Amino acid sequence: METQFYMHLDFPARARVEAHLRYSPDTPLSVEITFDLGAGSTPVVWILGRELLRDGLSGPAGMGDVQIDPTAPGSRTLRLRLHSPGGIAEFRVPGQALEDFLGRTAKAVPYGREAEAPGFLAGLDRALASMLTEPR
Repeated sequence: METQFYMHLDFPARARVEAHLRYSPDTPLSVEITFDLGAGSTPVVWILGRELLRDGLSGPAGMGDVQIDPTAPGSRTLRLRLHSPGGIAEFRVPGQALEDFLGRTAKAVPYGREAEAPGFLAGLDRALASMLTEPR
């Protein structure tokens, strides 16, 4: 399942960025997000934890490379911070759009039941194989 919406990049520069979110029951613990940075740019792909995104809807979540939280108590706008060796990017995310998308993923694979998803073991095998064969 997929959705797309616009996020606002606040740091390191201000820009409106198209974001495509993809979820597959074969990899039920994660959500793939692709940022389309415009003509001539290579899309940027991040794999984020589905529970981390859900937890960020109501309060601070994440301690490492990915952090998400409401911009203010009770706000429907979220702040998503991504840290990479190339720097830090901070986005404003429409909370309702993210919540709607995560709701659809929970209907496909309920939280806490990911290991029962039909393609879970095959997806896990592919992910591990990919990590083990990537050049360092």
